[in-house]
Amino acid sequence: MLLAALPTLAQTSYKPPTGYAFQTPDDYAQYEPQVIAAVNWLEKTPLSQQPALRKETDQFLFQWISGSAAVSVQLQKYVADLAGQDSELLMLFMGGWARYQLQHPEAKDTVQLNTEGIRTMLRAYKAGGFRKNKQLEELTKMDSNGTLADWVKKQLAG
Repeated sequence: MLLAALPTLAQTSYKPPTGYAFQTPDDYAQYEPQVIAAVNWLEKTPLSQQPALRKETDQFLFQWISGSAAVSVQLQKYVADLAGQDSELLMLFMGGWARYQLQHPEAKDTVQLNTEGIRTMLRAYKAGGFRKNKQLEELTKMDSNGTLADWVKKQLAG
């Protein structure tokens, strides 16, 4: 019975940074671990849970991503089309891209970075709370059979 409670405990133990100020490159660098933790929490926590905490986390992430020199997220039209009315999915894409770029600073391949952003969207979608989205369900199948990167490459080419 205790093990069943662990996922809930893990989700509620996360707290986004407060009182941050991004003025210098060092200000951004010191928050890199919190960026990774924020994305991890967002993708694992169902959309309907802890909406106030999610909003604070989104605000922190957006401000950090918008000014950090360590990451350079590029949003493409296909990502906006995928997200549709769920703006949270756009934040997840940006967070997934940023997390991957922080964890793999040598990564410059836009297909890989886009694919990681999409994978973060898919993990969050599977965690629950989003509207049914046939395209995300199809992309989940592509991810499990290893063809997601090929699909992303086609989106970027077209």
